[in-house]
Amino acid sequence: MSAIQPNAQQFNPNQLNLVHVATYEREIGVPLVRVWENVLDWEHLPWLHRTSFDYVELDAGGDWGWRTWSDPEHLSHVELTRTDQHRYVARSYKAGTQASEIWTELTDFGDTTGVSVTFHIADVTEAASETVGAAMIRLYTRLWDEDEAMMQERHRRLHEDRALATEVDLGEYDSLQQSVQQGERVVFQLQRREYQLAQDKDELTCHSTICPHLLGPLQTGSEPGELFCAWHGYRFNRDTGDCTFPAEATCRLSPTPDLTIENGRLIARSVR
Repeated sequence: MSAIQPNAQQFNPNQLNLVHVATYEREIGVPLVRVWENVLDWEHLPWLHRTSFDYVELDAGGDWGWRTWSDPEHLSHVELTRTDQHRYVARSYKAGTQASEIWTELTDFGDTTGVSVTFHIADVTEAASETVGAAMIRLYTRLWDEDEAMMQERHRRLHEDRALATEVDLGEYDSLQQSVQQGERVVFQLQRREYQLAQDKDELTCHSTICPHLLGPLQTGSEPGELFCAWHGYRFNRDTGDCTFPAEATCRLSPTPDLTIENGRLIARSVR
């Protein structure tokens, strides 16, 4: 399946009165491959960008791009189409009528990526053009800020060296417990996986800090025993490792290490 917009890779295929209201440019601190991962990843929109998107539901997606519904009634949608290795276009439609056409050009600088975005809005008056353009730049500045932080963290996770040890002495139990109770983040690694200590009733436990979906940061969820990824909304049962949302997900958490107290010290060992 591909874009439903005929001639989607061309500029203004619907022959609208498109007005160029602004151009936005910046340099993103990750290589081009990370940017394309982000562009084709519609799934992060309602989670990472939850202040900007009220509703997102996938209609279709693939190497060509994606199309998402913008309302539960399926009256409006956004369609993003990849035109070549360095360009893509996003079009928004309200009740089937195209409202905007936003073209983005990506420049490969090696460790960084140049981004140039041109905003074309349908039937904007000359008097309103500057105001609309300023609003689009504010919106895209926030979106790219959020995206860049996510891409940089994923890139760091993909390239970091992690400890291969199967056993680690974390330190004095009482001191560790006090640190956790005071809200300090205590993290350790075993067999290239990362875990964080947590207080469970009267004892210390641990849980994974990295989502197995796309290496996002896991945090305590809203339900007891739940872990939540703010990048894509994935939720996991901390004890079983099962992914509880979304329903179609196939990833799961690895078994958590065994924690034992030996001579007053907390020892973490990988589960064999």
